[in-house]
This record gives sequence, C-alpha cells and structure tokens, in this order.
Amino acid sequence: MADDFLGTLLGNTARAKVLRVFMFDPAPFSLSQIAKRSGVSPKLVEKEIQVLEKLRVIKRGKFAITLGSVGRRSVEGKVKEEAWMANPDFAHYGALTKFIHEISPIPHKGIVEGLRRGGRLAAVVLSGTFLGDMSRPADLIVVADGINERQLESAVKALEPLCGREIRYAALSTTEFRYRLTIQDRLLRDTLDYPHLVLLDKTKLL
Repeated sequence: MADDFLGTLLGNTARAKVLRVFMFDPAPFSLSQIAKRSGVSPKLVEKEIQVLEKLRVIKRGKFAITLGSVGRRSVEGKVKEEAWMANPDFAHYGALTKFIHEISPIPHKGIVEGLRRGGRLAAVVLSGTFLGDMSRPADLIVVADGINERQLESAVKALEPLCGREIRYAALSTTEFRYRLTIQDRLLRDTLDYPHLVLLDKTKLL
C-alpha cells in the first residue's frame, strides 16, 4: 500500500482513513458505512468517531441513510438511523477539507499500475473526488481494451479506503472512447471541460 502522509502526520492511520470519509463526502454515514468506506474495522471506527465527535469535526444525529447494496442485491430507499457527518460549523472545517483534498495519499503512478490488472490501458483520467470537485459525474475514467471487469473493479476498490469514499468510474474501450469524443458525449464533456488530470494517454486524444 502506498505511504499515507495524513496517517503518518496524525500518527494514526485508522483516524486518517475515517477522517477522509467525512471530508470527501458531506453525506451522513452509519457506523457500518463508515467502516466499509474507510476499510477500518467497526470497533476501531467507533473509537475514532468518538474522538472526532469530541473535537467537533463531525456531528451525530438521526439522518436518512441511503441504502446501498447488500451482497449482490441492490437495495433502494432510505432509512432514518443514528449516523455521523462532517460538521460544517467546525471552526477549521474549510481549511481541513482543503488540506486533505490537496494531500494525495496515492501516488499517481500507483493508480495506473493498479489499474493495469483490468486490461490493456490506453488512457486514465482523474476527475471528481481526486480533484476535490464532487459535482463531476465521475472520479475516474479508464480507457482500456480487453477489459476484465472483475479485476478492474477490484483494482478500483483497492483505492477507496485511501480516498475515503466509493470511486465512481467509467470503463470504455478505445473504440468507444473515440466515438464518444466524436459525438460530444456528455459524460466526457462534463469531465474534460472541467479541471481534470490525465495520468495516461496512449490514444493521443487528450
């Protein structure tokens, strides 16, 4: 795993991972959701959210939690339960959010190398969460041929604990990518017309 500067700075890797969950996504999360997104055990999560709540970095309440997948089943709807979310009234909320967004816990080279398991890479573009703009439709665009969906999904999920949230990604073949560029595809335009970072471009189209 790549070095985690925030974890080293805090002297607590688990706290760094839990903190990222809240700083990268303003939505409320239940304890189990925090554990899943951070890759930290529920027992450790419980300990860290107590510390962060005491510092007023996060706040607890009864929130409508969006249900996700259960096993292979997709569950729709929301349920109101005890959850935690970032506290916008925290005195250093803005500064802390900016600082964490600017610290890249994953060397860009490591992202490309990890994604190679998913196919013959032609292009890799970072957007959304990686650039601190969650209004973008995708965090990662992968252009590859011979895509192994299971391996690619596994590679993306391996990045999630360090990012603190689920990574929204789109996987396209080189042919499909060229076509979508030609027709001014909305997903690509909403990514490429805004701040983004090209990590790899064998297509010579970016």
